[in-house]
Amino acid sequence: MKLFNIASLGASLGTIGLLNIFAPAATAADYIGNQGIQFEQDTTIEFEFIVSHGAYQSTFGVIDLDSCETTPDRAIIFDSCRKTPLIREVKPSDNNETVFRRSTYKDDFNDLDMSDFLGTPGDAVPEPLVEFTFRAGRKYAFYLESQYGDEFDIVYSTDLINPQGNRQAFFNEEAPTSQLASRRNTTTTDTNQFEALVNGGILLRFDDTGSKLVNPDRQDADFDDFVVGIGGYQGCIYQQFDN
Repeated sequence: MKLFNIASLGASLGTIGLLNIFAPAATAADYIGNQGIQFEQDTTIEFEFIVSHGAYQSTFGVIDLDSCETTPDRAIIFDSCRKTPLIREVKPSDNNETVFRRSTYKDDFNDLDMSDFLGTPGDAVPEPLVEFTFRAGRKYAFYLESQYGDEFDIVYSTDLINPQGNRQAFFNEEAPTSQLASRRNTTTTDTNQFEALVNGGILLRFDDTGSKLVNPDRQDADFDDFVVGIGGYQGCIYQQFDN
């Protein structure tokens, strides 16, 4: 028996993980990255909310792309898709901050004292741990829905289904160094992060500024708006005996 958990992303990520993968090596059907998510067999992954620095109240979840209806020209009708919310903010940040305050335009991931709209586990997100079972062979993506008042919009971890094909999430990557909003597309490599998923885990970092809530001249593209820890591998702690 093998268990999967977050084992080497740091103490703040806890002991959560990925279950029910019985071979650590990736296969052709095991993919997680900016092209989508798909596994060869039913796979249960555990997630942990790490931190948020977004001005809006957000919900992170999984969308089953195979459940979506399409138009005659095969465009996805997103309102028809099956979405599963996993991690919810109950308020935009720990402390009440005006949404009209301009961003610092920097990556605040490691700065918890002087940062934009800090949201932490147990405060902005009362329930930071959750798991989800991905069904074999089905195509998925992660989503981040951002809301302010009656307005909301959504971005995806799969580039192709974002407006203009923008990259709105980094898998296991640091934010680019450029301070321009155009940096969201400076990383064009589509890397399968399955090996990282089962060997230490992934930090999934969202930038929510592709939404209609933010004017182009106020987009910061800092990829610290919502950060989630995913996966990692750990051997079974129980001794196995031959019958």
